[in-house]
Amino acid sequence: MTARDYAIRSLLTLALLTAAAPASAHAQAVVEVDDRIGCSACTIEVGPPVELSPSADQVWFTSFPGIKVARDRKGNFIVSQVDGDGAIGVFDSGGAFVSAYGKIGDGPGEFASSYPLFVEVGEGDILYAIDSRWLHTLAPRADSSLNQVRMPVQAMDAVAISGGIAIQGLVRTEAGNTTIQILNLDGTIEASLGIAEASGTAFEMGMDSRRVIGRANNRADVWSAPVNRYRLLRFGTDGEEMARIDRNSEWFRPYSAVDPGAPFRAPAKPSVAGIHQDADGLIWVAVLRAPASFTPLAPVPGGVRAEAPINTYLDLNRFLHTTIEVIDPVAGHVVARRDFDNFVAFVSTPSDDLFVYWLRPDYLGDLNCIVAPLELRSG
Repeated sequence: MTARDYAIRSLLTLALLTAAAPASAHAQAVVEVDDRIGCSACTIEVGPPVELSPSADQVWFTSFPGIKVARDRKGNFIVSQVDGDGAIGVFDSGGAFVSAYGKIGDGPGEFASSYPLFVEVGEGDILYAIDSRWLHTLAPRADSSLNQVRMPVQAMDAVAISGGIAIQGLVRTEAGNTTIQILNLDGTIEASLGIAEASGTAFEMGMDSRRVIGRANNRADVWSAPVNRYRLLRFGTDGEEMARIDRNSEWFRPYSAVDPGAPFRAPAKPSVAGIHQDADGLIWVAVLRAPASFTPLAPVPGGVRAEAPINTYLDLNRFLHTTIEVIDPVAGHVVARRDFDNFVAFVSTPSDDLFVYWLRPDYLGDLNCIVAPLELRSG
């Protein structure tokens, strides 16, 4: 069976799952996906890379707390957070630096914090910048601030959907602790979804409250996964669970806590880091994992605990590699799998195009951002 065959089957099945979703999430059928590769001729191919070239005296990239990359419909890349003369950097389709925007502060149009700072592209290439407290609406290519509203939730992940923004953040409701909030553009909550299995405060719940979210291919529904369990859930904007996929793998076992010092002094456990559904219904999942040749950072001399912040130019590729899988929810198979010897993440796009990015140090130790398209090929 070819990659196209899998795409058509997935599209039909997801449509059926959506149309026939039961009224109660407790009655929802579960699709189980094991480690088998369902299409032996299918491969994940990386297209021609583009290197984003910041202006050395204006903005630059850092590895901690990390960056997020979005791409608009004209091919421009918008990066948050950059250091230097702005919090957001804009690059053209060839990677050339165009402009920088914003700063950290409490004034109008300023960002409350640099971590997290997400950028999502909406209709008409309007940008949504989400910091820890505020939803900012920006003109295309971050030319100016259009609006700024306070959010009733602290964002840990975000994705633009039709008519609003999906935010990963904990809110208590009568149904329980919900982990995902659908926000209107005025900052109010339209719907709360994704009940956490544990209870208590966000701190007490720990990793159980952490989710990764991605937009479904209908532009309205939301895919979600716990970072510590390979389970994919599709929710409608009314909060109803519409599909559930359990990925049962020998190399990804559920866990409740990270190893102390991970990923720098202990190997990081696998964690779901990104979800993308393509136009054909296939689901792309990025999983961060420890490299097979993991070696910890050198211990602090004398055993004294280090109080200094992590080096912002640290090459995270030494400690985190990435596995990207394409999942077919129809046959219960992984269509294709590819391992990357880098810390790779999905580019947020308003279209069905799929791009990834990673940071790579040059010979001087400065970090460069590489962006490349991904494609599923057969034969």
